[in-house]
Amino acid sequence: MVAPVNRRSKAAPAAGRTTAARGAGLTPAAVAMATGGEILARGDAAGGVELDSRRDCGERLFVALRGERAAARAFLADAVRQGAVGLVVDRPAADLPALDRIVAGRAPFVVRVADTGKALLDLAAEHRRRMRAKVVGVTGSCGKTSTKEWLGAVLAAAMPTVRSPGSYNNHVGVPLTLFAIQPDTRAAVVEIGTNAPGEIAQLTGVARPDIGIVTCVAAAHLQGLGSIAGVAKEKTSLPAGLPDDGLCILNGDDPNCRAMAAATKAEVQFFRVGGAAASGPADWFATDVRFHALGTTFLLQGKRPVTLARTGTHSVYNALAVIAAASRLGVAEEVILAALSRVPPASRRLEPKVAGGVTVFDDTYNMNPQSAAAALQALAGLAPGGRRIGVFGEMRERGDDGPALHRQVGMEVARTRQDLLVVIGAAAAPIADGALAGGLPAAAVHRVADQDAALALLRAAVRPGDRVLCKASNGVRLDRLVDRLVADLGTDLGSPAAGEVSPA
Repeated sequence: MVAPVNRRSKAAPAAGRTTAARGAGLTPAAVAMATGGEILARGDAAGGVELDSRRDCGERLFVALRGERAAARAFLADAVRQGAVGLVVDRPAADLPALDRIVAGRAPFVVRVADTGKALLDLAAEHRRRMRAKVVGVTGSCGKTSTKEWLGAVLAAAMPTVRSPGSYNNHVGVPLTLFAIQPDTRAAVVEIGTNAPGEIAQLTGVARPDIGIVTCVAAAHLQGLGSIAGVAKEKTSLPAGLPDDGLCILNGDDPNCRAMAAATKAEVQFFRVGGAAASGPADWFATDVRFHALGTTFLLQGKRPVTLARTGTHSVYNALAVIAAASRLGVAEEVILAALSRVPPASRRLEPKVAGGVTVFDDTYNMNPQSAAAALQALAGLAPGGRRIGVFGEMRERGDDGPALHRQVGMEVARTRQDLLVVIGAAAAPIADGALAGGLPAAAVHRVADQDAALALLRAAVRPGDRVLCKASNGVRLDRLVDRLVADLGTDLGSPAAGEVSPA
């Protein structure tokens, strides 16, 4: 193992469906004790948790979460018909359907609680307490899903591992991930997200991670968190919630992350790209970063070559966090690096799609100024060849800072010398303004009203060898434009042009 340097120590499933751990059945008494609920009806123990009455609820506990329009209690009868043997509700018995008339022979047990959402968290916390698996919590404004996926794949190569499916990072997704932990599970990687103050602290208290990773702090969810300082404060809840014998892994190139070291009782390790720098020392670092046709290559600790099937310096940061966490859990370096080399690009996260000789980089999963800058820098760092074309839609949840942050993205478009810019919709228009202010020629900047207009422009403009970056917040659904563009370009599934350069 290439050992970390400068070690600082303060102390040495399918969506909505889970399987309960063997020997940890959800009896009426256990459910009532964990949730502080009242048993309204007794019955047989459940073997898992279900939240969707349309699914097979056989032998499961149905937790009736409240939706935006109606309480899930309206679907209690459906859940029982689907086989639920237990129900968690937030209404008195008089408001419940006649459950014993719905199924012959066996009526479900019922536990009433004050808040079914909190009950789900309480049940997950109790399940986590009973399991011996080491839990890794991952948060950050960018890169947390990719880091979670990569770490899950690396750990799974060495031990029984559970990881959050998709972006299960909220008050529903985190519990469902924890319920997937079984007695033989040795590691669980849990993504922890936020939209409002206090969410990370609450979810950290439920997951009780042994290791915490903070990828970065950026202008994300400003509508709920108010400012970068608000984002940093919220993310700090993960380091602050780690145990004394835990490990806190922080981005050493991010001043806000580096400052989080003061908030944790756990051992701290920093990762950074480059050797010694003004931002401070690092335990894990990468040098000689290069982009090429297969992705990105760097030297771990300045010595050992590592290749990732992802383009961009931001992928190097994610990989370093993975290496730090997996090393702490005893995975051999050879296993870690081999697994990292096999991890494919995550769906719609700078995912290259080649058709008609054009490489379309699908980065439509989400967007904030930092992730946009990382994608643009990755595009700029590719081997010389065709033109670089940026296609941008709106960044959402930016609050009052939205116009200025869009303009900042446009300045980055100009700084990274993109050849063509297409901006979709009025809300994204400041990106074009920023690009012009940054020196991009007016002839290279195109504003269009919608995706249909963007597609028509791109059909006429792109030619073989071009690289097209498509990026916007997920709610914009720019992925639809990507799919239509790739289909129109043809079915050539070749690879991007070979070659390599250092990152811009």
